[in-house]
Amino acid sequence: MKKLGLGLIAVVIAVVSLTKAVAAADLSVRAPPMTAPPFTWTGAYAGVHGGYGWSTSQGLDARGGLGGGQVGYNFQDGNFVIGIEGDISGSDISQTVNGAVLEVPFTLSFKNDTLASWRGRAGIAFNTLLFYGTAGGAWGHDNVSVNVGELSLSGNVWHLGWSAGGGVEWAFAPNWSGKIEYLHYGLGSAEFFDTLPSGHINIDSIKLGINYLFR
Repeated sequence: MKKLGLGLIAVVIAVVSLTKAVAAADLSVRAPPMTAPPFTWTGAYAGVHGGYGWSTSQGLDARGGLGGGQVGYNFQDGNFVIGIEGDISGSDISQTVNGAVLEVPFTLSFKNDTLASWRGRAGIAFNTLLFYGTAGGAWGHDNVSVNVGELSLSGNVWHLGWSAGGGVEWAFAPNWSGKIEYLHYGLGSAEFFDTLPSGHINIDSIKLGINYLFR
């Protein structure tokens, strides 16, 4: 009986030792935990935006909404991000003035219905938060109509100019970001009715946008 008991004890000790050895070997070859790659702004993106614009140049007090889309590409090196972006907006930045000249009633209407720009961007990224400035070329399309008594005139022109501003963009998901942006459009003079110069038209805008980041 003593020999049988000692034999059983030896078997138990061997099984326990083997179990510990297998567990230790399993721990030694277990793969390290997976870590997510660091976020990068590098890549193409496309999105939509909406906002509000206004102009007080040339005696105007025109205001209204705008909305459209944008496409662009960013390249990140360390914390620095550079890129290029193009956007276009349909707008309703308008004003109508009613009055009278020598007791003859008149109505003068102004409306900016399109804004577009092609700009460079440069900024500093703090992981998923990007602060940036932007500047480049701009285009705007304006309509003017005049009604004096029974006489009606209307015309539209394209303006060429520049744009500049800045904003903050936040990547709230791996492929999605939201932004708030201020952009100023400095549009050159154009001639309505082939004779009447508009003078320089300045338009300011605030936009909220969302982008899909292609990865």
